[in-house]
Amino acid sequence: MAIDRPEGFDQLVAEVQQRAATAEPAALLDAAAAVSAEHAADADRLLDHFVAHARGSGMSWTDIGARLGVTKQAARQRFTPTPAVAMPFAAHPAPRLQACLDQAAQEARAHGTDEIGTHHLLAGLLTEGVAAAILERLGVHAEQIRTAAHNLFGPPTPTPSDNTPRMSTEATCALDIAAQHAAANTTGTTPPEVRTEHLLAALALDPGGRARRVLNELHVDIAAIKRELQCHISVNLTRPARWWKRRSTGHACSFCGRPSTPDQLVNGPGIAICRPCVALATEILAARQASEQTAQARPS
Repeated sequence: MAIDRPEGFDQLVAEVQQRAATAEPAALLDAAAAVSAEHAADADRLLDHFVAHARGSGMSWTDIGARLGVTKQAARQRFTPTPAVAMPFAAHPAPRLQACLDQAAQEARAHGTDEIGTHHLLAGLLTEGVAAAILERLGVHAEQIRTAAHNLFGPPTPTPSDNTPRMSTEATCALDIAAQHAAANTTGTTPPEVRTEHLLAALALDPGGRARRVLNELHVDIAAIKRELQCHISVNLTRPARWWKRRSTGHACSFCGRPSTPDQLVNGPGIAICRPCVALATEILAARQASEQTAQARPS
């Protein structure tokens, strides 16, 4: 009775025999173990790639786990990449926020970029947590965010990026602000735990950020987000003073308010600006210029 062999099995046997270079059972077994490990690694990399693609396309961990025959938690633990985000101010992200940050990295990777923007963070917030509940109640969905970002900032590249995305300057500033919101709502000396609602506050209340521009494009009521947030966190939601009305106190940036050393600040008449804010301003101006050029290039 003939034994059915999987397609490609004979090629694997030949590869083992060639690598062993002898018919000794021990040598054949060693070669078989090496070939098996190499092909298993290739299979893992293949699965990792397409799981990342599925997450970037909006598939939930529940659906991915069901197709792989494991639980949602097992799928997330197996395929979630090492966090690329280091929270500032000795704060640490809550588990739900970390899941959102991981999804934001997947969003950036699927978009074909090596930088996580605030619009990617916004899409990532729909993974789970208080922010997801708020956005869903207001009718905001991940695919809408992707479409709006496409319209505002250009289409994704045809091939998803395999590089580990890094936080853009704007996204880093948003995480800084989220950590400050968390610290303001934490008592004691324990490092504050940053939650999804803290990051949503930072994204929605920054009028110049990409996330806020996406929300404006979707006609989301920012006042409604403020009301929802007030139910979960205590945060100053008043309009910040205009930059020309701010005055630096000590060695701090007049724009973000973060303390800094004198050599890291550029001083002007009554104001000072830090290196991250300079980079953020450059990024915003470059994005505006690109948007204007794109609009001028469109046929009338």
